[in-house]
Amino acid sequence: MLKTSLLAACAFTLMASAANARTNDPAYLEYDGGAQILGPNDMPVTPGGAYTKGTAGKVGLSGAPSSLSFEGVSQYDTRAINGGFSFIPPDTHGAVGASQFMETTNGGYAIYDKSTGQQQALISDGAFWTAAGRTEGAYPNGLPLNNGDARILYDKLSNRWIVESFASSLDTIQIAVSNTSDALGTWKSTSFTGYSGGIADYPTLALDSKAVYIGTNNFTAAGNYAGETLNIIRRGDLFSANPHVTTIKQIFTSLSDVLNGADPGFSIQGVNQVGTTDSGRILAVSIQQPDIVTYTVGNPGTSGATVGPTNYLHTKTYDANSPGRQPSAGNPRVIDTLDDRVSSAVYERGGLIYAVHTVTPTGSDHTAIVWTVSNAATNALIQEGTIGGNGDGYDYFQGSIAVNIKGGVVIGYDRSGSSPLDGTISVFAQTFSSTPKGVLVNTGTVLLHVSNTNDYHNGSVDGSVAAGRQRWGDYSQVSVDPNDPNSFWVIGEFAREPNDVANGHPGGTGGTRWGTWISNVTLPTITAGFKLVGLPSAVPEPGTWSMLLLGCGLVGVATRRRAKAAALAS
Repeated sequence: MLKTSLLAACAFTLMASAANARTNDPAYLEYDGGAQILGPNDMPVTPGGAYTKGTAGKVGLSGAPSSLSFEGVSQYDTRAINGGFSFIPPDTHGAVGASQFMETTNGGYAIYDKSTGQQQALISDGAFWTAAGRTEGAYPNGLPLNNGDARILYDKLSNRWIVESFASSLDTIQIAVSNTSDALGTWKSTSFTGYSGGIADYPTLALDSKAVYIGTNNFTAAGNYAGETLNIIRRGDLFSANPHVTTIKQIFTSLSDVLNGADPGFSIQGVNQVGTTDSGRILAVSIQQPDIVTYTVGNPGTSGATVGPTNYLHTKTYDANSPGRQPSAGNPRVIDTLDDRVSSAVYERGGLIYAVHTVTPTGSDHTAIVWTVSNAATNALIQEGTIGGNGDGYDYFQGSIAVNIKGGVVIGYDRSGSSPLDGTISVFAQTFSSTPKGVLVNTGTVLLHVSNTNDYHNGSVDGSVAAGRQRWGDYSQVSVDPNDPNSFWVIGEFAREPNDVANGHPGGTGGTRWGTWISNVTLPTITAGFKLVGLPSAVPEPGTWSMLLLGCGLVGVATRRRAKAAALAS
């Protein structure tokens, strides 16, 4: 979400009498105000301490060999490099490159030696973008630059890094590309207007051999939902000696289009493809019903790029997500599990598209990670699987996935629950192999890290009632080592110890803190690649969810999902 001052999350009015829309959450399209800035006293800051650091080491893995695992950027770090200010949530993201792992968060970016886990650099996000050539401006009163919602990928085709985020002007998206494979080297950048005069929120990032794809959720300056944009940029423009966006095609779907049944997807995700491609691929959660949509991009990387018709995967129906549990008696359910959006990268390998998102299975009160494998050519759902959702008493959220050229898959996620023994928020991964038909088979579960506290909440003193917005995430990431297809890297969020004397922080305010964790998970050596045989046809389509809107009704899409609401009828 946006790293900006608190904006009131406001409902929007619709000048229409009827339309198809999501009915499981009447607030689905509300803007939540973006990431929250906390000052040195942990109070929210309107624009205008001591810390400790984890060390690299080895962790024992079940189902995969022991691998390197270490702490990444924490809220303590971002406060130290931003004059005591920090941000919630961290918007955790990262990727592995030729010799390094690079991490981006709200407030700070870091680079690590991937062979040892040693931190090579830690820099504020504002300083990074300034060094890359961005001068869009800053918050007043010397507060940190506004450069949130960052995402990063390492491009194996060019052996260079690419980072994007929104800029200080909230309608602008900025992109930085490294000049070499060394993230410590020089970077160049460019920018473009994502949604003029408004907010180009939650920018996504994907690339293939023809184009770079960035999707945005659009809001007016007042916080009203305004539609979706798919930005398609010729990759040669960005990976040139001087990055530019001369050849950009912006496909805008307005609120009016959505009310009339258009379904570009919410939080549009481009599909990362390897090798030469003729068409781009898009996958996102449906706006109109609890499902996933896919469609193709014709002539990607040209000013004549077009999108094809929307196809539905026909996944199992699900309910709105509720907060995640913790063992704490004082704040047992304050972890924001986000909504059902596909929040992290999507990948295509061997003609199959792999994605994950967080949902609440119908009839359950626990969130689960649902992964899908679909046929890129026919849009048929090959397989749908669930991590959680089996009555085990845990909540699973913030999932991410990656797949290698041999069909090996790793899914990273957070898990929490009420149990004082093992309910504390933890970072996990599951490993999979693929059958010749593309069906995933679980090969192990990996516990990567356990949080330092069982009572995490944002912006209030440890042990007190949680106050304010309780954001978590907004995403995690899994990436495949460009030099070793069996080596996967997982980055996720965990809860650090409270900032108080009892936890080694003299003079601390007592506020709880987020941290990030980075782990290398190595799969067993697999020599076979993909072989697609007899792919099954799509499963039957579920009933369409629809509702009649009142003259000024609500359409459903929000960063914070509420309980399922009955359909509205005029």
